[in-house]
Amino acid sequence: MPKGHGEPLLPFANWFWDELGKRAGRLNRASKGEVKITIPPLESDALDFVLRLTSFWADEVYVSKAGIISENLWRRPVVNVLDDDALDGGERALTSKNKVGSVDRFVMPLLGPGRAFFRVRMVEKDESAARFHSHSDVDEYYLILAGKGTLRYDGMETEVKPGDLIGKPAGPEAATQLIADRGERLRILDMEMWHQRARDSKDIIVNPDFKEIIMSGQGWAAIIPEESLITPEDFWYHYDEGYRRTKDGRWVPSKNRGHRRVRET
Repeated sequence: MPKGHGEPLLPFANWFWDELGKRAGRLNRASKGEVKITIPPLESDALDFVLRLTSFWADEVYVSKAGIISENLWRRPVVNVLDDDALDGGERALTSKNKVGSVDRFVMPLLGPGRAFFRVRMVEKDESAARFHSHSDVDEYYLILAGKGTLRYDGMETEVKPGDLIGKPAGPEAATQLIADRGERLRILDMEMWHQRARDSKDIIVNPDFKEIIMSGQGWAAIIPEESLITPEDFWYHYDEGYRRTKDGRWVPSKNRGHRRVRET
């Protein structure tokens, strides 16, 4: 069982979910009514996670070992975002603390895979939940569960308090940051809605304070200095001419396949 973050579990959770969907489901007429899954010996937190996923598909879930069948081990599709004490094995495994003491509790994929990715964030005083950032392919929402703090939203700042629900849909690519600067800890439910499966889409993240752009997603892993961006007009004006772009944003003439004309200096 990966410790501290839900993302490493997503490939397995997606695969397992798809396989269960082929064999189970109330309206699945191809289902034989009973699905048997052979698994290796698992630690208790890993077994709890598998039972959680399986319980979405069946009201009765049993484990058979050495010929002995357990009682019904169906798990509730419930995570309490306010109680940090009564955590089961899977919830404890997906809880992490950073160097300054702030804590993340990942509730996905404990509540199933899909396009949503939720976590509970406990932010220590004078710390922030994340960098000042925006997404290109993620609708993100924050629910303040406890504490007061400051929301940075592009060039504006406003106080937030328990019960406030903050919207950050993709499109405007608004940069946000939540800071616990009002003398108390912040407790936040951070809710990401991805356009494909969670953490699978290609997403461009902009960090204005750091003047950098992050390309994230399958096949992407790069940082681009924000000041290296140029307008697209040059691209379209010289679209049918051969040239090669340099690191500083300039260009040099080049003979490119499929382009008879070479851009002149």
